[in-house]
Amino acid sequence: MKLHDNQLQLLRHLARFNLLDYSGCLEMLDVDETGDRTKMSYAFRPLTKNKYLSKRKDGSVSILAKGRALFPEIKPLVAAGGGTSETRRIIEVSRMAALMEKNGVPAVGSIPASPEPCFIPSACWRNIAPGILSTTRFTGMLVAGEHRLAVYDIGDGAMEWQVRAEGSLFYTRYGSYATKATGMLLICRKEARIKAARNIIRQTMWNRRQLLQESCLERDRPTRWSRSPIKLRANYEHVYLTTPEHLAVSLNRILDEEKYIQALCDENGGTRLGRQGIGDIEVWPRHLFVNPACDLLKFVCFFSAVKTYLEPREKDDYCRPQVTLELYIHKIDHPIAGMYPEFYRLEGLKIYAYRS
Repeated sequence: MKLHDNQLQLLRHLARFNLLDYSGCLEMLDVDETGDRTKMSYAFRPLTKNKYLSKRKDGSVSILAKGRALFPEIKPLVAAGGGTSETRRIIEVSRMAALMEKNGVPAVGSIPASPEPCFIPSACWRNIAPGILSTTRFTGMLVAGEHRLAVYDIGDGAMEWQVRAEGSLFYTRYGSYATKATGMLLICRKEARIKAARNIIRQTMWNRRQLLQESCLERDRPTRWSRSPIKLRANYEHVYLTTPEHLAVSLNRILDEEKYIQALCDENGGTRLGRQGIGDIEVWPRHLFVNPACDLLKFVCFFSAVKTYLEPREKDDYCRPQVTLELYIHKIDHPIAGMYPEFYRLEGLKIYAYRS
């Protein structure tokens, strides 16, 4: 049987990741993005008929020996086997790797010497950075230059979040920063983006006094399983939100974020602020929060600063500095910036949108 390029691409993917769900297989076969699932099912059927692949009862698709023999030089990046939960986990990682490669980010098993972006599956990253707690839910690490972003598929945003365990990705291992994550990348469904962003920010704001504290505690023992919604901690550093359709644009904005900040700083003759500062740039009395890549943690820091410095209080035990707060975002994030309508009446708050 002569295999087409899209069929070989699917087989090559499964040779590295062992499993993928049926829907994901059809998406991989649809290289022209026609959306015709019936046509793609006809492209898939010969692969099972000729014993390259096996479609299992649980809806997952696995590669058979005949399919693996086409790629003798390829070693699997994740191990197959385990129960239902392990199968589901492998499929999550496999789907994420397929999405990354669709957007030009190759999946590899180790940190390359090149600064070009790559995706390292979670199982491989655990070998690179030992000590990550077992209950972490990340699918892999997106490495691009100095960026190391833990990638999560959060669906509609309603997932059980391991607040303490996810922090283990940011451990320095007694001074070793080479494998310390620099942030997170949350990928959700397009229609759930605004609702998920607002829920995550709201959950964090409710507990901000605890969650926004800088903590250097590194745990060696597993933490108890958490059933809380997604909350952000200060040690996550950056938590970017995007969708599969917007991923390529988001990656460009994340990689260029430093340029956005520096350009605005130079334009205003400002001073760059560190992590303990209010915002990214200070042009007294203005404090600028520059957020071109939908960093949810930066939204939380901005809203927290608004409540601290701009909201009127009946009693103030200390003298608050008279500052103004400015937020710079893209137009797509306006619904997130406007989630607290009562803030709009406050003097000293301004929101700017980047031109297309």
